[in-house]
Amino acid sequence: MNFFKQSKFLSLLTKRDKAILSGLMISSLIVSTVETLSISIVMLFISMATDFGMIEKSRYGSWLYKLLGFKSPVNFIIALGVAVIVFYALRGILNIAHIWAINKFTCSKNKNFATKFFKNYLKFEYKDYALKNSSLISHEIFSYTGNYSQVLLGILTLISEGFTILCVYGMLFWVNWRMTMVLTCILSLLVFVIIKTFSSRISAAGKSGQRFNIETSKTFSESFWNYKIIKLVGNDDKFFKRFEAAEAGLSSAQLLNAVFQNMPRFILETLGFFILVSMILYVIFAYRSPSLVTPIVSMYALAFYRFLPSVNKIITSYNQIAFNKHAIEHVYNFAHHNLEHIGQNKVVFTKMIEVKNLAFGYQQHKMVLNGASLVINKGERVGFVGESGSGKSTLVDLIAGLYKPVNGYIQVDSTMLTDDNLRSWRGKIGYIPQSIYLFDGTVADNIVFGREYDEVKIIKALQKANIYDFLLKHQDGIHTKVGESGIKFSGGQKQRIAIARALYSDPEILILDEATSSLDNQTEERIMDEIYSVNKDKTLLIIAHRLTTVERCDKVYKIENGLAMLTQLKPYEHIKSEVEITN
Repeated sequence: MNFFKQSKFLSLLTKRDKAILSGLMISSLIVSTVETLSISIVMLFISMATDFGMIEKSRYGSWLYKLLGFKSPVNFIIALGVAVIVFYALRGILNIAHIWAINKFTCSKNKNFATKFFKNYLKFEYKDYALKNSSLISHEIFSYTGNYSQVLLGILTLISEGFTILCVYGMLFWVNWRMTMVLTCILSLLVFVIIKTFSSRISAAGKSGQRFNIETSKTFSESFWNYKIIKLVGNDDKFFKRFEAAEAGLSSAQLLNAVFQNMPRFILETLGFFILVSMILYVIFAYRSPSLVTPIVSMYALAFYRFLPSVNKIITSYNQIAFNKHAIEHVYNFAHHNLEHIGQNKVVFTKMIEVKNLAFGYQQHKMVLNGASLVINKGERVGFVGESGSGKSTLVDLIAGLYKPVNGYIQVDSTMLTDDNLRSWRGKIGYIPQSIYLFDGTVADNIVFGREYDEVKIIKALQKANIYDFLLKHQDGIHTKVGESGIKFSGGQKQRIAIARALYSDPEILILDEATSSLDNQTEERIMDEIYSVNKDKTLLIIAHRLTTVERCDKVYKIENGLAMLTQLKPYEHIKSEVEITN
């Protein structure tokens, strides 16, 4: 297969994985040998049970009869029957253990990939995260890793059943090589036709199924986060039709896969019955003796009993690989995605932040910022205003160490911001975004946000944000359930919880990224009063499109023309009539 010829599939396996694979191959060979022996033993038992004379005629039967000192053929057959039952029980245990080992390996790889990829996702550079689609990331972590595991399971099944077929074929060649050669030609031709007929269609169905699966997830996600807008605009029918079309495509792909996966089994069963009847007629015609039919047919019937399911599993596994192989490229790319590696070196902020000739763009040759320079002194309140898309949020994200400049530098006191000290620098920053997302938990959980839980600090942060008394009086205090996305709280209340979350770690720098843009003027004024009053010793970076938000800032910078040329503006009371800020 093309994907197996490439190194991408195998490169995703560790040395330990490859060692386990080698062990599973050896296990497959042992299971296949036992399967072949089970057919021979049953055949031997049937032959001697139906004709006691076969005990003497059979080399192994005669040797075993004399070795164990039996005097009665009946007692020997009874003992042999019990031994066959015990052998088959052990055979079943061995098969179950083998299946368990294969599935444990593939399931563990699924788990390992999913957890590793989620960890990788958390270590993306912020720029990569900003450019990625959430539905695609979700599928890469949860769906494509499962698809890869299905490919791995299919390969292991191919190997295991392939060994079984080789062993059974060896036995059939020993019994009657001419009949076995005819059987080989017929089955090989049939398997070739089945693979050529169905596998390409299954592969195409797998590719389209993955595309439609992403589309359904994306449509649902977009409708979920814009539910209120859908209700107001009344365009739910368009979302429904888009989802319905994607779901229909996914359903069609899954239907084709289900039908084409099962069809070979019925074709093989029909062919197997045809071959079995043909062999009976051939033996009768060739030897003119019906008595010869029973042992030969019994042997081939038992072989077919084990042989045809293996052929069917091989075809099914091949089709399973064809259906899921398109995920390998996604898994490989995600596994080799560039991750952010930042160090633990300390940064001390006592004097100022200097931004010099800063340039940044999400795409090469398309700069959002170009040549930006400014100075922010410790404890200053600095405002950034400008048209939407002008780059003000990008500039502050660069200062916060989320993005890395293409050109220029950021220096804190006398220390240059680099990968070696970004973790320390980011730890000094509290961030209040424009869109507040509160997860479905308690207020305390949302404040702590995975950090060390300290109830005293939680209450102190809520008091600073001027919402603790409300929670205590009208709700369940810090244990109040917020509902998904904070649906139980108003915009202003969610804003205060976000402020408390930012203040929880007592940051030196507080960033407000248009944090009050969705609030009315009175609510915004109250919240800004609270922020200014509780953060007198902190450096404030305020991104806004309303001048009233930055009226008490020490400095206001206007970002203009997409090149982000910075001009330091006069204090607010003097620039109100001079500068027009558009949203």
